[in-house]
Amino acid sequence: MLKSSWNAKLLVSSTLMISAITVTPIDFESNSFKINTVDAAATYYTTTVNLNLRKSASTSSTILLTIPSGKTVTYLGTSGSWYKVSYNGTVGYVSSQYLKTYKPTTVKTYTTTANLNLRKSASTSSSILTTIPNGKEIIYLSTSGSWFKVSYNGTIGYVSSDYVKVIETSTQTPETNITYKTTVNLNLRTSASTSGSILTTIPSGEVVNYIGTYGSWFKVSYNGMTGYVSSQYLAPTSTTEVERVYSTTANLNLRQSTSTSSTILLTIPSGSTVDYLGTYGSWYKVTYKGVTGYVSSEYVKVTTTSASTKTVVIDAGHGGNDPGAVYGSLYEKVIALDIAKRLANTLTSTYNYNVKLTRSTDTYLSLSERVSLSKSYKADVFVSLHANSSVYSSANGHEVLVPTSESYTTNPYISASRTLGSTINKELGSKITMIQNRGVKYQNVYVVGKNVAPSTLVEYGFISNSSDRSYLTNTSYRQLMAEATASGIDQFMRSYY
Repeated sequence: MLKSSWNAKLLVSSTLMISAITVTPIDFESNSFKINTVDAAATYYTTTVNLNLRKSASTSSTILLTIPSGKTVTYLGTSGSWYKVSYNGTVGYVSSQYLKTYKPTTVKTYTTTANLNLRKSASTSSSILTTIPNGKEIIYLSTSGSWFKVSYNGTIGYVSSDYVKVIETSTQTPETNITYKTTVNLNLRTSASTSGSILTTIPSGEVVNYIGTYGSWFKVSYNGMTGYVSSQYLAPTSTTEVERVYSTTANLNLRQSTSTSSTILLTIPSGSTVDYLGTYGSWYKVTYKGVTGYVSSEYVKVTTTSASTKTVVIDAGHGGNDPGAVYGSLYEKVIALDIAKRLANTLTSTYNYNVKLTRSTDTYLSLSERVSLSKSYKADVFVSLHANSSVYSSANGHEVLVPTSESYTTNPYISASRTLGSTINKELGSKITMIQNRGVKYQNVYVVGKNVAPSTLVEYGFISNSSDRSYLTNTSYRQLMAEATASGIDQFMRSYY
């Protein structure tokens, strides 16, 4: 039986993961292990009614006190439909249906007040990474004594706090004002169960306001009514519709259907503009001079967008004093950063996305700092890149990790994250056939489960396996991995936004 790759990475070099996650006992599941994780960072909720805090998880238990509506409580654990919480120093149990997620994240933006050295560590004797000009904006990540850990143009380092000033401080509640649209006629129920009474049926295409997550159910409001709906029948809404215009990179046949044996309607000259209508596998449905048909997506590129460009945040796993998985002189952090830079370049040049890297150098970032950067950049998509490892050299293949429906997950985009992961996995499977496709796995991963955007984590192969390693160390295959991932991200973007 193979040991979970994620568990092996924790054992090999998990400084990054240990800083925010505690691993609990392993459950055996068919041919693999399932890793259960617990968030060490606090998760918060607010009450939606005046709510009794009880001594145990039962309506017959003693009431310790009543928490007023709108107050913040600290989540400590789950017991059935009850949450163990702390309120004003008192610990007890409350019914989870009367809480909504609230994870306060202070996002601070600073500007420099002088030409300021960005250093590798919090010391004047540390090496200078770059000098930030006076008046430039930096993103605050954390405090270390009299130093701030910040991000500037994708480079992470430390600056003296004496020479920066706050220009913006805001406490975000990520789940506030998030809206979804229904993809079918959808029942709004009194509880998070198919046995809950139906309050109303929401027509397909209607917009609902997200309040909180309860397993695979979302608590939402619609036309003044609050209830629960199955999250799988919702899609994120977008305030801007992205319409891309493509141009051909070769003389290209416009066909009647998605097949090279299909009838050729006409040949589109190289450099001509076509209007994109949809994606069908490796084919695009387009219109050219009033004629609609299908072309191979391989021979077209984005030329313009008619709406604001979406932001993709690429997270190169590990970094700095956390090498990730290690095999001899081969470090996961190096592989991840190289693929991240290739992916960023492809998304920018081929698809015209606004791309942000959580790190562009060999720098350590905590898990919470990575999520904070995703929020600061206002990510429309977040993808974390990794290489795998196992104590068993036979373990091999690439896989994609998506959020679970457990209480660990506070990311409101569970369904969208799973679609994103599945789309990327499909592209990796079709374009990188030399590496086994291990599929999509549901796991509690901090940067995915605690994010506030559609998020996934990609494991490109095992550096502990000789075959996978030969591809991971080959720059041509790293480029192919980046291009396959970019294609998956682009397909997801066009489907959901």
